[in-house]
Amino acid sequence: MNTEKLYLPIKRELLEFYVFWVAILVFKYLLMIAQVGLSRVYFRVPLNEEDGKVLKAAVRAHEAVDRNRRAHLNDLENIPFFIIISFLYLLTDPSVGSTKLIIRIYVLSRILYTFTYTILKSAIRIPMFQLGILINGYLTIKVIYHFS
Repeated sequence: MNTEKLYLPIKRELLEFYVFWVAILVFKYLLMIAQVGLSRVYFRVPLNEEDGKVLKAAVRAHEAVDRNRRAHLNDLENIPFFIIISFLYLLTDPSVGSTKLIIRIYVLSRILYTFTYTILKSAIRIPMFQLGILINGYLTIKVIYHFS
């Protein structure tokens, strides 16, 4: 049995910062779950027939519900990837200042994306989405380069 301990060269300050902001992302994600469910109830838009019996409504589409659902799906497609790649990035011993900036920008871009898509219904969401993709791409390239 190997008794060596795994050493992760992550600065404590960065790890604590990462954990805080990832928790914010997870909380945002949980709020989106609630928002989708509540919008289905509020607009009486059941997901399936058995839910329709409870709501006394037919299964149908509704723009507000669909927007919330698509924003939630977008979170599912993007947030887990960021959580993983940003943790791997912490293993590259990055600078504290730039790492904090990158994480803050990503989290804020996700929040703004959701707000502009579900509330404002504005195309300004597109740069917010692109910013998140650029950050994930940058982190991925840095991790690949560091560990190659």
